[in-house]
Amino acid sequence: MTKFIASFIRGANLINPDTIEITDSSVIFKKRKIYLLGYDSILVRFPKISSVELNTSLIGTDIIVHSFGEGTIEGHRFALNDAKEIQRLIEERM
Repeated sequence: MTKFIASFIRGANLINPDTIEITDSSVIFKKRKIYLLGYDSILVRFPKISSVELNTSLIGTDIIVHSFGEGTIEGHRFALNDAKEIQRLIEERM
């Protein structure tokens, strides 16, 4: 499993950063709940992923993973190198 955390330097929330985990079979997006008690998460299996989109700006790179019927993952304010690595790992497994 590979884990990526949104960049604090790029303006990600210090207490509740977006997290993307890539396992052998799925992509898991996690965000800590507002009251710091647990996480909200979205799990999308690789066969259900339709595309991966990167939106780069001056303050960071947003990652959008589109899927067929299993929700959309939107991670905000990742470092560009991390975002490209996430995209590469997902596209290798699609």
